[in-house]
Amino acid sequence: MSQPVTTAQSLDRRVLPFTQPDVYGFLGHAFVLGILQNYEECKPWIHTNYVQMYISQHYIDLNEYRLDFYPDLLIIFGNVPWLEYRQTDKAELKRFDISIHAYIQRQIDNGFYFFSYVDEYYIPFTLAYGEHHFTHDIFIYGYDRTKRVYHYAVFDRNRQFTLRELDFDVFDEAYHADTRQNAISVCRKVAPEEYASYKYDFKIGKYDLDVELMADMLDDYIHARNSSDRLRLYRNAEPGRWGLDVYDALGEYYTLLSEDRINLDVRQMHNLWEHKKMMLARIDYLRELGVVPQEVPYLETFRRLEQDTFKMRNMLLKFFFSRNNASLTKINALLAAMKATEREACEQLLADLRRYAVAQAGVSQG
Repeated sequence: MSQPVTTAQSLDRRVLPFTQPDVYGFLGHAFVLGILQNYEECKPWIHTNYVQMYISQHYIDLNEYRLDFYPDLLIIFGNVPWLEYRQTDKAELKRFDISIHAYIQRQIDNGFYFFSYVDEYYIPFTLAYGEHHFTHDIFIYGYDRTKRVYHYAVFDRNRQFTLRELDFDVFDEAYHADTRQNAISVCRKVAPEEYASYKYDFKIGKYDLDVELMADMLDDYIHARNSSDRLRLYRNAEPGRWGLDVYDALGEYYTLLSEDRINLDVRQMHNLWEHKKMMLARIDYLRELGVVPQEVPYLETFRRLEQDTFKMRNMLLKFFFSRNNASLTKINALLAAMKATEREACEQLLADLRRYAVAQAGVSQG
């Protein structure tokens, strides 16, 4: 049964449900999960996903080693069955002389979250504020006409994902600056009772837990298979480093970093930490549903992996100030050990998932 989610609203104020997301290393995931984590019916989709990780060869060629979940920035591609998307652009609103404030507030009144681009030079609390011009995403989930503010999500100057208020006039200046990015997207959480109205679009508003798919993606992760091969009818497969092979790729990255041949980026380790958090949350969810036994040895293993990854993330933050390569040597050693440990834990989880899928298939055939 769905958990009731309240929406703060009045004649002059409306704030849509949005909470601190479990994944926020990249904003696409943060925006999606900040919406969906409020709803019990979205858990099957969340936990069927966030299994596989990869580093696109495109980013390796750019010397970036951008570690991400697969699929990646979901809000951009519209791959989330619980969200209805609409797109327009800044030029279209200008052509029809539509005020951006009227547009945002009308969308929020209709239950749609607003996503576009601004120049963070004008946005308080950001790293770029008052220092340099920087085009970045903005995500607005509410407004208050009395206070003349929007409720929005942002990475602040401390690189923390936070929920803040933004003055209408400040937004105006940041939005109308020359960002060279004109896209506007809005998305709405579809309610379960609306599913029947989407007769000709079965993708929207429904997703059941898919244990077999979860097992397949975990198998891909263990054996470092390219999961984008599964979507070749949709787009070409994406070369890169997949699954447990990302540990070796990160080892290469930290070696390059120790040789001062690449820039420091903490996001890789942060996203690896978020992957372990999602694995823990998934196992708890599967135990709750009876998909896996209550007592499983890999639960404690993933707890240790999550703790170790968080420690390495903090080691990198310290490296930012110390530039002591001993930290990177230690991280590479820990990564190699973690890969072997995680492989064993994932294989144990996979065996439980396969067992459950076979049992359910037997029940349905019977």
